[in-house]
Amino acid sequence: MKLRDYRPEDRAACLAAFDSNTPRFFSVEERERFGRFLDDLPGRYAVICDDDGTVVGCGGLAPTRQDPRVATLTWGLVHSSLHGKGYGKALTEGRLAWLADMPEIELVRIDTSHLTEDFYARRGFRLLRRIEDFYQPGLDRCDMELVVRDRSTELPR
Repeated sequence: MKLRDYRPEDRAACLAAFDSNTPRFFSVEERERFGRFLDDLPGRYAVICDDDGTVVGCGGLAPTRQDPRVATLTWGLVHSSLHGKGYGKALTEGRLAWLADMPEIELVRIDTSHLTEDFYARRGFRLLRRIEDFYQPGLDRCDMELVVRDRSTELPR
């Protein structure tokens, strides 16, 4: 598997991966929003490819507009046929590795469903808030965050 930067010609493969996760992980209504997102990316976005170079997932990281110390994991997903095979882990670790080039970022946030809450919790994210049936009936929203740099414990220079 290999992580590389997203290119416009990856759009169809990303939408196919999205479709494979609908309606279990995403509501049908979110597809249009995801398509618009791919057309106007904030921050950095990547695809994850299998050993043959086929795009099987995608995800990004973008600083928030509200606070330059906070970034958001954006639209991370892997084709449903490959869940549990390490692609999601590699995609998430790859995106978090980008933080090495973003020393101003102290927190990473994500809004995800309750179905992936444990996946992110195992990577150090903590739950901030849960909103029942947010995405669709039976699909709760979980707002989570990961502290990547704790400036409060740094010594003054």
